[in-house]
Amino acid sequence: AQARAIRDAFARPENAGKGVIALDGRMVERLHLAQAEKLLAKAAIIGA
Repeated sequence: AQARAIRDAFARPENAGKGVIALDGRMVERLHLAQAEKLLAKAAIIGA
C-alpha cells in the first residue's frame, strides 16, 4: 500500500518535477519512487 501511495503522490500534477515531497508527514525522495515502482512491478509478476 505504501509503494502505491508513493507512486500516486509523485504522479499528481502539483508534484511533477519535484525531487522531494511530503507524504503522510514524512519526506519522500524521488529515489523512493524508483524503489516503489520496482516493488510494484515485482508484485505484478507474482500476482500479488
